[in-house]
Amino acid sequence: MAKHPVDIAPSAPRDAFSRAVERRLAWMRRIARLCSTIGGLILLALAVVAIGSSVIPRVMGMQPYAIISGSMEPAYPTGSLVYADPVEGSSLQAGDVVAFWEEEEVIIHRVKEVDDQTGHLVTKGDANEDVDLRPVPFQNVLGRVVFSVPVVGYFLMALGTTAGLLVLGWVVIMAMALCVVGTILGSLADRREAER
Repeated sequence: MAKHPVDIAPSAPRDAFSRAVERRLAWMRRIARLCSTIGGLILLALAVVAIGSSVIPRVMGMQPYAIISGSMEPAYPTGSLVYADPVEGSSLQAGDVVAFWEEEEVIIHRVKEVDDQTGHLVTKGDANEDVDLRPVPFQNVLGRVVFSVPVVGYFLMALGTTAGLLVLGWVVIMAMALCVVGTILGSLADRREAER
């Protein structure tokens, strides 16, 4: 009885096809992980900035304020976020940095003098040559600045504008879309792997 040689030629294309499928599935999984990671990191960063800049300080009784001018440079550059602890104006001392109301605006300047008799503070911006024109009544004091974070103030300033809110909304939507795309691609890769 004659033996027929084993034909192994057809398996070669099949192995090449399997390898190609495995490569595609591996790429899909990499892209899925990348999309999910980028989307998750963006959402995490936004949450950390939002909670760290606004929620936690308020829980601790402090109020955040964004520095919008250069009058307190170099101590507090434009775009810094400062946190003020509520205090009585009479408890302040020369050298303290204070947040106070002046004509519907919040000003952050340094105390130069405390006049207990008139109940006023003399203040000055570190970068300004002269003291402020108007003394600050004790009742206008919002708090003493206790610490600051550079650059984060730009985030809060942006949220005060329509354009900033639109950009933030777009970033959140794009980050969520990346997470969804990553999940879908990962599921597709798993399904194709199961069908093989």
